[in-house]
Amino acid sequence: MGMAYAARKVEGVSILDLEGEIDLYRSPEVHSELGKFIAQQHKSVAINFQKVTYIDSSGLATIIDAFQKMRVYGGKLVLFSMAKSVRTVFEVARLDKFFIIFDEETAVILSFRSSAASTTT
Repeated sequence: MGMAYAARKVEGVSILDLEGEIDLYRSPEVHSELGKFIAQQHKSVAINFQKVTYIDSSGLATIIDAFQKMRVYGGKLVLFSMAKSVRTVFEVARLDKFFIIFDEETAVILSFRSSAASTTT
């Protein structure tokens, strides 16, 4: 099964909606799409895993790479809406301690909104 993706913006948050499998063959596509956010130095980025059915180590490496590149310029990357099977991969790799993982998109938007408010006051 292949993978599809779509990029959108909600209340200043760049969201990448992924679908299908993020594996050795599809990770370059995800890397390329995240690279666009990084090139434009997007500060608030969230990856929607709602329709992701599988992720392997190359997929994890792609997400970690984007996270580290965004930190350099002060960007923030969070993840949300993971299926239990995908979340388990993050937990086994102990990446659930490394990434902020939200249950739903609304929580992501509220989180970025509150962090923006706290930096401007």
